[in-house]
Amino acid sequence: MKNVKKMLAVALCSLMMFPTLAAHDTDCQQKKPQTFEVGMYRVKDSLKMRLMVEKKVGQKVIVRLLNQQGQVLHEEVVGKRMQKYGRNFDFSQIEDGRYTLEIANGEEVVQRSINLTTTDLIETPARTLVAMN
Repeated sequence: MKNVKKMLAVALCSLMMFPTLAAHDTDCQQKKPQTFEVGMYRVKDSLKMRLMVEKKVGQKVIVRLLNQQGQVLHEEVVGKRMQKYGRNFDFSQIEDGRYTLEIANGEEVVQRSINLTTTDLIETPARTLVAMN
């Protein structure tokens, strides 16, 4: 009798898990694989950003740098024959603001935000500490 109860409990649990697994499989099938990968980081102790793109051979990718108003400051096409692309963007001569790097191939668009701010240095009055006995 105990074995029958255990078998029924296992069967019931497996039936309860089946719809969850079926829904998960459908979600996985609907997701489209990315055709390119994007990596970006700031170069240490500088105002430069390093962009790296890895894509499939046979497709072109367009890289754009946009300002807050959506104006294109830089545009470059990565050709069909290139698989890996890297570029430094120097922000030392650009004024403060929010910028967007947009990488697109016609089907997919990846956007990365860059916030450039300058902190003002405030001069503090010189202070002296004197110890007396």
